[in-house]
Amino acid sequence: MSVQSQKQAYQASYWDKFKEQISQFGILMVILVLGLVFSVTSEHFLTLPNLQNILKQISITGVLGIGMTMVILIGGIDLSVGSVVLFSAVVMNTLIVDEVFPTWICVLIGLLASAGLGALNGFLIIRFKIAPVIATLGTMIMVRGLAQIILWINNSWLWVKDPMFMYIKTGEIGYIPVTAFIMIALYIVAIFIMRNTPFGRKIYAVGGNIVGANLCGVPVNRIKMYVYMASAFCAGIGGILVSARLSAVSPGVGNNMEFQAITAVVLGGTSLSGGVGKVGKTILGAIAVGMILNYMTIMGISAHYQQAATGFLILMAVLIDRMSKGKLGE
Repeated sequence: MSVQSQKQAYQASYWDKFKEQISQFGILMVILVLGLVFSVTSEHFLTLPNLQNILKQISITGVLGIGMTMVILIGGIDLSVGSVVLFSAVVMNTLIVDEVFPTWICVLIGLLASAGLGALNGFLIIRFKIAPVIATLGTMIMVRGLAQIILWINNSWLWVKDPMFMYIKTGEIGYIPVTAFIMIALYIVAIFIMRNTPFGRKIYAVGGNIVGANLCGVPVNRIKMYVYMASAFCAGIGGILVSARLSAVSPGVGNNMEFQAITAVVLGGTSLSGGVGKVGKTILGAIAVGMILNYMTIMGISAHYQQAATGFLILMAVLIDRMSKGKLGE
């Protein structure tokens, strides 16, 4: 081997190692740098009340990110989760306000209704071969419309006063808000499922090589259906958390939450092409997004700029994903 060839091989090996380190620890380094910069430039950022507020803010995005990670791992996308958050919140709180059933049954009905919407997404994608982005875009618009019709019947607002929701809003376990505790518990369950169960391994198989998964006997369509139902179920839990946090349900609830969830997933290192990623890193992506939006709020930066920042983060995360695979320009 010539000296030039050896030099090229060394450079390629060095680049591969660098990409591996970025993939493993990049998002954690981003969080540390952001924390340092934000704490130096704002005396309010690194305080216990604000850190608790960040945890509350990221809880909804983090929970949505669990289901979104699974969807993206199979090579799909779910744009309907923000609307499902609104729908589940409307369903369960309408039943609670009207005292139709006990609170826990109303919540269960809301979660089952959410999972049913996920099944609808799966059915459209599997049975009619509709592209996931189109199918979930359609359900996003339809479900939000249905939820707003129900809200219109209730004078466009529902006030949340149930003691269970009040506890979720104000309760703490140690110094950890209950909303964040719920998110952490769900991540522990999700990480266990993805690492230690046949269902988790089949998700990676479907996303990594759908043809090979079919040949190996993996029930691809069933896995897709379960994943979209899981994503919508997580959105249903998001409906509980957002109802508790706001103490009200309005027509604007859930707007753009799907994009925040996608941002968290991609920043966490999950590849949009499917098959590569870890659900445990999605929570780090959610923390990074939450820190940025929280800092912008502290500094009095408009919500319009915050939305622009979220879009910028998505683009940067996608570019990094493409660069890591050497696909730029293809």
